[in-house]
Amino acid sequence: MKFIIEKKELSTLTTLVHRAASSKNTIPVLSGLLIEASQDKGLIMTATDMEIGIKATSNQVEVADSGTVLVNAHYFADFIKLLPDLPIILELKPDTAKLAIQYGRSSGSINTYRDFEYPDLPLANMERKLSLPQQVLKEALRKTSFAVSQTHFRQVFTGILFDIAGSELRVVASDTHRLAYFKYDLTEAMQPFSFIIPIRTVNELLRLLEDSAELVHIAITDNNVLFYRDEIVLLSRLIEGQYPNYEQVIPPNFTTKISISSQVLLNTLERAKTMPTDDKLKIQHVQMEFSEKEAVINSFSEAMGEIKEVIEEITAEGETSLKIAFNTSYLLDITKLLNAESEKIDINLSGSLGPAMIKNPEKENYIYILVPLRTSS
Repeated sequence: MKFIIEKKELSTLTTLVHRAASSKNTIPVLSGLLIEASQDKGLIMTATDMEIGIKATSNQVEVADSGTVLVNAHYFADFIKLLPDLPIILELKPDTAKLAIQYGRSSGSINTYRDFEYPDLPLANMERKLSLPQQVLKEALRKTSFAVSQTHFRQVFTGILFDIAGSELRVVASDTHRLAYFKYDLTEAMQPFSFIIPIRTVNELLRLLEDSAELVHIAITDNNVLFYRDEIVLLSRLIEGQYPNYEQVIPPNFTTKISISSQVLLNTLERAKTMPTDDKLKIQHVQMEFSEKEAVINSFSEAMGEIKEVIEEITAEGETSLKIAFNTSYLLDITKLLNAESEKIDINLSGSLGPAMIKNPEKENYIYILVPLRTSS
């Protein structure tokens, strides 16, 4: 095997793929990056740890001899990234079982694994289910992934739900204390189906997707999902289990509607976040008291002190005299997100202990449900 490729193209391809390789040493070949050079297909790179797999192809390569080699993914990626911006010559030396890498008058070599032991990605029997603009899928994942639970005894809460009902796609994430819900109208009605992808898959997708209207396709088998576009394929195991009825969490009506400046609320919450937790304050929270024309936000730490801020840039409808407490980080997360797209935030309340719905007043396709905290004060 021998081929020549520009460093930038080689590094781009390697960076896309290598993160799917295993970082553990239990099965050495799974920490490998499979490099295939073909005069017909170009350069193909594949990495998998059996939970996730990524394959990418480039035609911007000059292949002198076709062949295949398996190298350590993370070392190869780190090394290639640091090479100078020159044409890179890679050649497999059969007598030493090393991959020689030449850049200008300098060179290096990397040990190889036996590639015949490398598992094929299970791409057969995949059935395409739907296609979305990349920018839509990227927005849906970005606006829901932060609500996923990092650890939970019910594994479904550690992933993101894709729920297709008729001509509507719903992308949902929850850690049981909050829920992020994104809707998108499909171009055609479909038979209902759903699947749950792990948060690691979401993070890799966010790196691969572009802010463009170009389509990304989604295919499914019994326990795998495939996202693919152009010359990039991402395959992932699905999370097994039944996702709870998330629509039951969304209150059917509200007693109070608050409209508040997103930037002012963001600044207030960031100051409140400086208050440390202590033995008495197990969960950092803000106490919010609303009236007809203002909001008073209080954050307290027995060890450090107290912050009390008055926000006058609000309008209130319904029951306007209300006290409620929220996890500071959970409220800050959604405020940061919505502040990037709207000057105002709607906070709809269903009493002091009922779930709140937070949204951009100008968009109906995304909502955030936040359960308030019970506090002694």
